[in-house]
Amino acid sequence: MTTDSTQETCVLTRPRTPAAARDVVRALLRQGHNDASEMAVDDAVLVTSELVTNALRHGGGLRGFECRVRPGFIEIAVEDGSDVVPRSRPRTSLLMSGGHGWPSVCQLADDVSVTRLPEGGKCIVARVPLAA
Repeated sequence: MTTDSTQETCVLTRPRTPAAARDVVRALLRQGHNDASEMAVDDAVLVTSELVTNALRHGGGLRGFECRVRPGFIEIAVEDGSDVVPRSRPRTSLLMSGGHGWPSVCQLADDVSVTRLPEGGKCIVARVPLAA
C-alpha cells in the first residue's frame, strides 16, 4: 500500500459484516492518507457502515466492496443482489425506526451514484471528501 497521499490506493475485499468493512476503511485512511481529517474518517466509516448494512439487510447480500482513495476523497463502492434503488422514506413519526441510513449517505457524500448491473443487482458508489 502506498503512503503517498497524492496517489490512488485501492482495496477490494468482501467483508462479512459492517464492522469489518468499517475496519477496512479506517485502516486504509489511517495507514497512508494522513491528510484525512478525523471527521472525514468518521464520515467515510459511517457511509461504509450504512451501505454495507443496507446491502446485507435489504439488498440480498453483499456481492462486492471496494474502497478507492484518490486525492481529496475516498470512493466507497458496494454491490448487492437487489435491483431496487434506495430512496428516502418520509418521516411519519419521531418514533419510527430505520430510514436514516440513505439520507445520511447522501448528506455526507459529495456524490452518490447507483448503477444497475447487467447480471442483476446494483452498485452504489459514494464519494466522501477527506478534508474537514
